[in-house]
Amino acid sequence: MKILSIFVKLSILISILLPLNSYASESDCVLLVYHRFSDDEPKSTSTSPDLFKQHLEYLKENEYKVLPLKKVIKNLNAKEDLPEKCVSLTADDGFLSFYTEAFPLLVRYQFPMSVFVSTESIDKNYDLMMSWNQLKNMTPLVDVYNHSTKHLHLVNQDALTLENEISFAQERIAKELGTNDKFFAYPYGEFDNTTYSYLGSFGYTAFGQQSGVASQSSDFLNLPRFSMSGPYAKMDSFSLKVQTVHMPIKNDSPKSLIISNDYKPTLDLVFSRPLTSYEKNNFSCFVSGQDVADLQWNSLQSVSVQSKAPLLIGRSRYNCTMPYKDKGRYYWYSKLWLRL
Repeated sequence: MKILSIFVKLSILISILLPLNSYASESDCVLLVYHRFSDDEPKSTSTSPDLFKQHLEYLKENEYKVLPLKKVIKNLNAKEDLPEKCVSLTADDGFLSFYTEAFPLLVRYQFPMSVFVSTESIDKNYDLMMSWNQLKNMTPLVDVYNHSTKHLHLVNQDALTLENEISFAQERIAKELGTNDKFFAYPYGEFDNTTYSYLGSFGYTAFGQQSGVASQSSDFLNLPRFSMSGPYAKMDSFSLKVQTVHMPIKNDSPKSLIISNDYKPTLDLVFSRPLTSYEKNNFSCFVSGQDVADLQWNSLQSVSVQSKAPLLIGRSRYNCTMPYKDKGRYYWYSKLWLRL
């Protein structure tokens, strides 16, 4: 009887811990997005070269595995394991400072990185942007992907505009660099249902600008990336975010970013497992320009999130976090909204 009692207690303990441990075995990777590398450019889209160097040094000293984006996506799609400390570096736009400031540091640390470029600015030889030759010079350490032709807001655009912005840019990159991977980063992180469907129908993997961790269960037409520009690039923010874990979410709705009516959108989240009481009590969501959101729990596996006040015109976010089992680490999820 004593042995049976011990077995029952052990079984109960395992059943309590199993949901967390089984989820933690799923591979995920932190994707970071930069823009300019400068001390003088607009602060909101710039990262100091010295601070970028500190980021790379932190990754090296703490033994992070910095992987090419195509390797991360390949493994996630194939449901193959990724290293526990997985990070992938990306940059949007193709500013010249990537070549002059960031690339020498990548060479020094031997870290791969991806850059998403808008092709018209390269074809027109804009002074602040990289050239095709400079992009070629950075291979094989740097991969180049699609960030549209003219960097338009891809909302309320017709089919011809989407073809010119997405397919034409893809053809230019393939012609100049021989890159055939269909990776696309949304300008400004924005899209509507038409753009989303267009990318899906042509087999693209797409990347947003909302924070969070990419995992096997992520939406591959809107993969999250943590911003590393302006105040978000500070070392305390950087070190916190590279340690985050994918929020165990099975379904989120709506997929659309566009809001209307009272401009207080409701986000419905269904978790991939029941949360523990501790997790539920420490799950919180913050709203851009406001404070915490209202939470309506339907069960330990389902919650609705809504802002207390209308969101402002432009882009807003719900950022949700929950403590992970390791002290100082958090599950992280973000939803981008767009009020036109």
